[in-house]
Amino acid sequence: MRILHVRASNFYGGPERQLHYHCLEAANSECNITCGSFSEENKTPEFLLTIANDNISTVTFEVTSAYDMNTLGLIREYISKNNIDIICTHDYRSHFFGYMTKRKDSISWIAFSRGWTQENFKILLYSWFDKLIIRFADHIIAVSHAQKKRLQNLFVSEKKITTAHNAITPSAFESVVKVNLHDKYNFPKDAIIGITGGRFSSEKGQSYLIDAAKIAIQDNNKLKFVMFGDGPDFQKIKNKINQLKLQDSVICPGFEKNLIGHLKGADFLVNPSLSEGLPNILLEAMAMKVPCVATDVGGVCEIIKDGSSGLLVPSKSPEKLAEAIVKISNGEKLSSTIIENGYKTINDKFSFGSQFATIKEVYTKVYKK
Repeated sequence: MRILHVRASNFYGGPERQLHYHCLEAANSECNITCGSFSEENKTPEFLLTIANDNISTVTFEVTSAYDMNTLGLIREYISKNNIDIICTHDYRSHFFGYMTKRKDSISWIAFSRGWTQENFKILLYSWFDKLIIRFADHIIAVSHAQKKRLQNLFVSEKKITTAHNAITPSAFESVVKVNLHDKYNFPKDAIIGITGGRFSSEKGQSYLIDAAKIAIQDNNKLKFVMFGDGPDFQKIKNKINQLKLQDSVICPGFEKNLIGHLKGADFLVNPSLSEGLPNILLEAMAMKVPCVATDVGGVCEIIKDGSSGLLVPSKSPEKLAEAIVKISNGEKLSSTIIENGYKTINDKFSFGSQFATIKEVYTKVYKK
């Protein structure tokens, strides 16, 4: 089977890492995979450069903009010349080309569904359009049971959806150097540091985390927070930090390329989202033995068992979030238990081997011999 995966991305993050390791698992199978993305101004996307280092086949489609309709012709030409059997798409932009390609060519289309965001009207419109066209895929791979349920609520047949959880390989992080957050951000040596990472937009819940931080710091003044990421709400969040006079305790350094190294140096992770598919950052933290506090949204409860492998709280509740932060930062025995159980959960249930086996069954199902 010759398979083309298309992901519209300029950097190497969680979804790109999922695709990277999926390709590595496929290397010794009959699945011949190529990963493609889009390039503007002759700049090859970072994630294609990264995975090419592991001898994974890549293709770059040169476009003038995100709205360049010549892109469809480039993809169709590549599919024809390389006898591609299946096209797999990973976001609303690539889903559109998967949909158009399926309409025009005799090819199977698999859409990967991670969830939708509503950070502004444009993204809301894109998400609405994506929900319309994704149902025409031959099969949909959802990253969580919760996302599968959302698809079913869009009247997509259950038979057409397979859940393949995001996966993780703990050994992949062993060589990553731990960043000393105390030194880098001039925190006191006895500071207890929690971090979060993600796009700064309303559904990621950073505003609620700031409110929770203010409450938690009143209970334990050793607490410090580092919020990594960038996005439309970045300045709004920084302004709120200043208004609450938390500048010495909560900092926003912006987007961090080496998030894994910083995560490795943290005392705990906070994921305050209002909406999620199956967050990679939780898997990464648990794989590196960093205890997690997270809101119980989307597929998060499919990763964390409250009180055992992490702490779950309701979304939009700064008080409950603060209570959990204080609990995990003050409870050495609790943190130790959470670390051990979280690491075991990752090894037992979220391997790339089992993920690949699930996705390979979908390949076989839609393959047109």
